[in-house]
Amino acid sequence: MYNTSSYIGQVLFMNFFSTRRRTVLALGAFASPFTMAQDAPGMADKMMAVLGGAKESTEVLRAWSAYRAGSKAAVGEIFSLAQQGNATAQNFAGWMLDNGKGVKKDSAAAFNYFVASAKSYPLAKYNVAVLHFFGRGVPKNEDRAYALFREAATGAGVQQAQVRLALHALTKGDREEAWKWASEASNRGNVIGFYLLGRMLFEKKNYKESYAWLMKAAQASEPNSPALLSKIYEQGLGADKNPVMAAAWWMIYTGRNKDKAGAGTVAAFSLEAAENREATAFAKNWLAAHGENQKVDYKGTIYEVFGG
Repeated sequence: MYNTSSYIGQVLFMNFFSTRRRTVLALGAFASPFTMAQDAPGMADKMMAVLGGAKESTEVLRAWSAYRAGSKAAVGEIFSLAQQGNATAQNFAGWMLDNGKGVKKDSAAAFNYFVASAKSYPLAKYNVAVLHFFGRGVPKNEDRAYALFREAATGAGVQQAQVRLALHALTKGDREEAWKWASEASNRGNVIGFYLLGRMLFEKKNYKESYAWLMKAAQASEPNSPALLSKIYEQGLGADKNPVMAAAWWMIYTGRNKDKAGAGTVAAFSLEAAENREATAFAKNWLAAHGENQKVDYKGTIYEVFGG
């Protein structure tokens, strides 16, 4: 068995003398507390603030972990830290209020916590934006929402905000801006980002690159990309015409979008019986292998960048 304790002991022993030497050098590099106080007024206060902030962060993360494990007492701890001004705790408290988790649902109160948190915690800006966008707990204000989505996308890398910005840019006809934000989202593994890049390339008639992005989206169970893959095979756009594969991808699209009227017909592909069986088998195997559609909540507030 690998002796972890022994290994740590060896490392500590090997580093003892070098650590001691670094400590002496470090002490020599600093002036005495009195000199430091003269040269940098308030430095001691700043150091104490940093240490205090680290302690608060540890406390809120411990409380959040306890809450996630089912501790009811942790709810009070989170709100206590939030009321003391801890930005992370304020975002957690806002999320709990907006979603009715551990407390009674109150999006108006959640909004106030998110606004307080957003002063120093970029992730909270996304949550303020969501409430403005949907008019939940605060009057609807899409202009303010998009401004905050941009700040959250840039400052915290929130993929949901990046997708919102990409879609908004597309509605305004700004392809360059849409490409920018779809690329940012795709870099974080967002399947809608994959699809949007594929769709924009398809519309630019760059079919081979479009195919690659659409396939990546389809493999991640994005529901719209199979329709464009079907069209690529049906019309031979950057790939050989293949009515069987065109029908198969349309069946996959149907499987992903059962709620869409008229999505199920494959008669337009004019397949022979054997071809229809081949397409059906491919579609069934694909759907079985690639699971359910990925769910990313674009209406809810979040407590972390890649979830919540």
